[in-house]
Amino acid sequence: ESACRELDCPFLACRGYTSQSEMWRAGKRIREHAENGQPTVILHLGDHDPSGIDMSRDIEDRLKMFIGRDLEDELTVDRIALNLDQIKKYNPPPNPAKSSDCRFDDYRRRFGNESWELDALEPAALVKLVREKVKKLTAPKAWRKAVALQESERSFLSAVADKWDSVCEFLDQ
Repeated sequence: ESACRELDCPFLACRGYTSQSEMWRAGKRIREHAENGQPTVILHLGDHDPSGIDMSRDIEDRLKMFIGRDLEDELTVDRIALNLDQIKKYNPPPNPAKSSDCRFDDYRRRFGNESWELDALEPAALVKLVREKVKKLTAPKAWRKAVALQESERSFLSAVADKWDSVCEFLDQ
């Protein structure tokens, strides 16, 4: 959350699969962006377990259904965590994968019997992953221009607030 706020990136935190209504609302927003020539990249962070791995697929499939096949190329879902390379790097404690999960057999064939929770990573590691990925997706010149404009407007609003009484007197004339 802190990295997303700092980078002015919308985010959605959920436990488990995202509801159909939330996916529909997100699909509407993504379609509007796509129609305006703005592609969307979803950064997905999830557990490395049978359902967590499947959620990346589910997010992409349902969002593409809601935005429409004509604009599906304007959407990318990028699973940035938790992946095997991060498990090797950060060495979070393993858990037994849930054999009761209907996706267990496929997961076991691909990854074995162990699973890992995203929450086992240090928050600083997650923030770094998000920052690095967003930085790669951002046009530096456009970002600096937007930040400069935002700072200028914030400065103007602060000056107006400091002289609010004078502004009100001027407007009353």
